[in-house]
Amino acid sequence: MKKFIFSFLLLSSLCFAKIPQRAVSAAHFSTEILLSIGAEKQMVGTAYPDNAILPSLKEKYDKIPILSMKNPTKEQFYDVKPDFLTGWDSTVTDKNLGPIKELEKNGVQVYIMKSLHSSDINLVFEDILAYGKIFNLEENAKKVVNKMKSDLASVQKQLPKNKVKVFTYDSGDKAPFVVGGDSIGNTIITLAGGDNIFKDIKKAWANGSWEKVLVENPDIIVIVDYGDQTAESKIKFLKEKSPIKDLKAVKNNKFVVIELADITAGVRNVEAIKKLAKAFHNITIK
Repeated sequence: MKKFIFSFLLLSSLCFAKIPQRAVSAAHFSTEILLSIGAEKQMVGTAYPDNAILPSLKEKYDKIPILSMKNPTKEQFYDVKPDFLTGWDSTVTDKNLGPIKELEKNGVQVYIMKSLHSSDINLVFEDILAYGKIFNLEENAKKVVNKMKSDLASVQKQLPKNKVKVFTYDSGDKAPFVVGGDSIGNTIITLAGGDNIFKDIKKAWANGSWEKVLVENPDIIVIVDYGDQTAESKIKFLKEKSPIKDLKAVKNNKFVVIELADITAGVRNVEAIKKLAKAFHNITIK
């Protein structure tokens, strides 16, 4: 009884009445967070994987049904008798599973991460801790966040003052689709010692211009890997057919590949910073 009262008080600040026992995660990032904090036994479904799951989480992941490779339908969702939903905010719309009020009326609690549309990495940490409170796995969540903060601090201590110019390429031939300044992706680049050449775009993702890339002459090109178009095919396009094929960075193969899940708010973010810091400045953090 004491544990129940404690848990209720813990959840009340997040407006949750009970600890989820049949959770559905409808996004890659939220799935990896829940698995990282040990909530797998309280999960009955996942959806919308952007990339392969982290190897360290695969055994847990494989035991949970994948409801859909995109947003699940209402039938797929309610078939597993869920009591909790998390994932992209687009999931809780009339087009998909319905607004939050409708879900709550049907007995489904909902949590949408604050960090989804923010460039503040501290909100990522707060979201992970929030999941810990919701699932009564606070200590596990704290361990995850403390490790992320420790690794991030280690990178920051080693960064040189000079920043490398970075062009992040998602896709596009007529115009490059890029990481803008109002995103966790831009923050990851910055914290790794890079300077995003499209940081002045006040969006998370946007169409840039090849002319801007030519003028900025970036030192390194980050390729975002996901979906059916491989990173190798994107690099091939940049080297053979793109307007920037003659840039030094392209000719000298100054490419680094990261997955979309790496630069979406979640447990991968600091690992992405470490990988980019290695590519940008040869900084290694174990």
